Amino acid sequence: MSYKILGKLPDPFRKADGTRMTPEEWYAARDEIFERICETEYGGMPPRPEVVEVKRLSAGRVDGGVNVYKVWAGTKERQLSFRMDISAPKGPIDGRKKYPVLVAGDGCYTTCERDTIDAACEMGIAVARFDRLELAHDDMKAPREGGLYDIYPEHTGFTAISAWAWGYMTVMDAFAQIPHIDAENVGITGHSRGGKTVLLAAAADPRIKFVCPNNSGCHGAVSHRFYEEGFGHAGKTEEISDMFKNFPLWMGEGLREYIGREAELPYDMHFFGALVAPRYYLQCEGMQDYWINPKGAWMNFCGVKEAYRYLGCEDNAAAWFRPGKHRHQLPDFTEFLNFMRAKMDGMPTAEHLKINPYPELEIDTDWTKE
Repeated sequence: MSYKILGKLPDPFRKADGTRMTPEEWYAARDEIFERICETEYGGMPPRPEVVEVKRLSAGRVDGGVNVYKVWAGTKERQLSFRMDISAPKGPIDGRKKYPVLVAGDGCYTTCERDTIDAACEMGIAVARFDRLELAHDDMKAPREGGLYDIYPEHTGFTAISAWAWGYMTVMDAFAQIPHIDAENVGITGHSRGGKTVLLAAAADPRIKFVCPNNSGCHGAVSHRFYEEGFGHAGKTEEISDMFKNFPLWMGEGLREYIGREAELPYDMHFFGALVAPRYYLQCEGMQDYWINPKGAWMNFCGVKEAYRYLGCEDNAAAWFRPGKHRHQLPDFTEFLNFMRAKMDGMPTAEHLKINPYPELEIDTDWTKE
């Protein structure tokens, strides 16, 4: 195996005149920073809905049962709808009537099943599930149409990932209409392309308190500047050129000009993680998930962690690099649930989420030397 680091991670806090933003300046500028990098990476975001309506379809118990909802959202003239189910713990936890909630939008994967729901409810955390494919299809042979593209036909640049992230943000809108949900303690997680989605959603929406991109790969929580070859089914790690070839629906057109020129990107994916700060960020990876580029994921996390350190919230960013390949199963969900529960209870980050899985790699994030 051999790897290349295609240049140092860029400093998220560097101004055009070469000086560094203060943390206060960063937070003041976060919306402008987000819009600029989101446009290049993901083709921008769909407009926020003018209308969000929620209807409870089931008549089961709110606590200890599963309730099904229909969510309508869009413009005043045109809306789409999607289904969401919420499983809540039995009885109020610690006398409360509202539940923190884990949101999983990978309904197309069927990864968040009964075992995860039971584990969450035992911790006093509800689980909300929806299928992001109801917002935009994932057929690479089909044009960008249907779903949100029909609701916003004048906005042609946003990608499927942007549409799926819009779904998580619209779930946040829906929670305001569901009385037993604690909308101030919401965690979102997704796997692979779903991991890319939750990273974008959390960077875009400060209402989302916890995020866990799981095995998200290139175009997610992985540095564009790390490349490795000599292993796996493709003999190398995934890169931007592969993404445009295989998954054009996910790609912002502005990113195309950086194929083979990744070191010239004015940002890298740790910028999106930094935009989550000071909220809670847990990145989960499989160390034998070679195509997904786990070492590039570690390089990305080093950038996220340094950004959190500069912003004074270092303990709010953590990573779990486990042995194994591409998956999203009960142990992965449990790590995130434990992370959520610990932070809601005012506990420090667990020590195993602070381990450096690749001590042989030298990742330079000392941006003060520039």
